Amino acid sequence: MKEAQDIPWKRIVVEATAIVASILLAFAIDAWWQDRTEQIVEAQYLHAMREDLLSSIELLDESEASQRQQVEFLESLLLTTADTPYSDELRQWIDDGLFNIGTYLPRLSAFRDLESSGQTKIIRNQDIRRALASVRQKMDGLETAQRDFQKSQQSLIDPFLVDNFNLTDLMLDRPANGETDLSVLGSSDFQSRVAFKISLRREVSRAQDRVREAFNEALKLIEAELDTID
Repeated sequence: MKEAQDIPWKRIVVEATAIVASILLAFAIDAWWQDRTEQIVEAQYLHAMREDLLSSIELLDESEASQRQQVEFLESLLLTTADTPYSDELRQWIDDGLFNIGTYLPRLSAFRDLESSGQTKIIRNQDIRRALASVRQKMDGLETAQRDFQKSQQSLIDPFLVDNFNLTDLMLDRPANGETDLSVLGSSDFQSRVAFKISLRREVSRAQDRVREAFNEALKLIEAELDTID
């Protein structure tokens, strides 16, 4: 009985409590540090994706301006006939209108890095995650439209151009010399290919419009989130 009374229960309880408290504190500090690290990584991704989106929208503006000009050239070609005189302007319509593909390539390195790392959930804002998923979906649609455009160009338009135009004059930007055979202009075969390319280009433009909407929505949400972080 004496030995039982001599056990320092109070000190044991205090020490045990201190040990448990220190362990819990260590866990809390570790959890806080982990959360803080994730917040830093999230902010870095958000800043990088914001810059990517701004650059991609600027490139999209340039691409769409180029495509509008290409459609104008193609529409001008629809008005030509076998009697249309060869000129530098006509050469540009054929070169930039029929030969040019003009693939749009956005700058989305941070977005792709986030996807490949499998860390998309580090972006805590669910609206942003949904917006990024929409960007991926719309980009997939645009890439499909651009691949279809390129395949059609290579299979239907390029062989026709090779067979019917002086590629040396066109590719070297030679001035009009009146020697190029333009008898194909105004033919139904020529007209159908020009009209087909216009339709392909407009399909790509519609896909780009959808990408622009997705870019703008993601950018708006990311900038709002950065305002709360910064």
